[in-house]
Amino acid sequence: MTKNQDKIKAALDRIEDGLAAINSDENWLSYLCFQSKFYNYSFRNTMLIYLQNPQATYVKGYKAWNLLGRYVKKGSKGLSILAPCFRTKHDVGQEEEEKKCEKVISGFRVTYVYDIADTDGSDEYLPVLVKGLTGNSETQQKLYERILEVISKEYQVTEVMGTAAKGSYNRETGKICVRGDLDYLQKIKTLLHEYAHAIDFKLHPESDVKHNQRELIAESVAYVVSENLGLDTGSYSISYINTWMGDKDGLKSIADTVQKISAQIINNLAESLDSAFSDSE
Repeated sequence: MTKNQDKIKAALDRIEDGLAAINSDENWLSYLCFQSKFYNYSFRNTMLIYLQNPQATYVKGYKAWNLLGRYVKKGSKGLSILAPCFRTKHDVGQEEEEKKCEKVISGFRVTYVYDIADTDGSDEYLPVLVKGLTGNSETQQKLYERILEVISKEYQVTEVMGTAAKGSYNRETGKICVRGDLDYLQKIKTLLHEYAHAIDFKLHPESDVKHNQRELIAESVAYVVSENLGLDTGSYSISYINTWMGDKDGLKSIADTVQKISAQIINNLAESLDSAFSDSE
């Protein structure tokens, strides 16, 4: 086994150990809070960063930081993650002109990233969601309206009254409902929860997925996205997650799904929110 293979195996073992250490709703919520900052990284790399530096908030490679107008401080220790290696796959038809080239993953290598705390320089080119949003009611209203606008491009969203449930998603009609008499913070969290349901059912339409697994995915995603937006929904989410919390094997099966759906939603919202709040920073 080569030195690089040894490092890769050690990284994969570390990921397994990290998952095994998540044995309560508080542990899971703590990891989700961390994950909200690293939504564009795979579940495996997010776990690696979490295990090496739980206080990390925003990481980039050495050269990527330079492009953002920042530099890595001398003596800073990099965080190891797994980067894919690609090879070119050739598909040749009967005629030479039908030859097609495709990049496929051939393996992984260990590379290094650095947390923003280990850098100095300008904040000018940092994304608005990294710099943070304020949380007063006017901002929450504006945030809700922007999120509603983005989601409404994909799904029919309706505010309803006179219902006990805070929200719902109908698989047959693709319709999302949110109670109209809720505070804006609760509306945001509920809307994100139902949006996560919609994406989850699209990604995994199988009828044998357990109800508690669906709910744990949706609330975990809502918590991750809310945290990313600078909204504290922990007091609500922790009791909800505790209701649907299963065993560690169950967490392992949904962790990657939570990561992917969270990333999809945050990326869907990013451009709209950036344009809405960049002028108020």
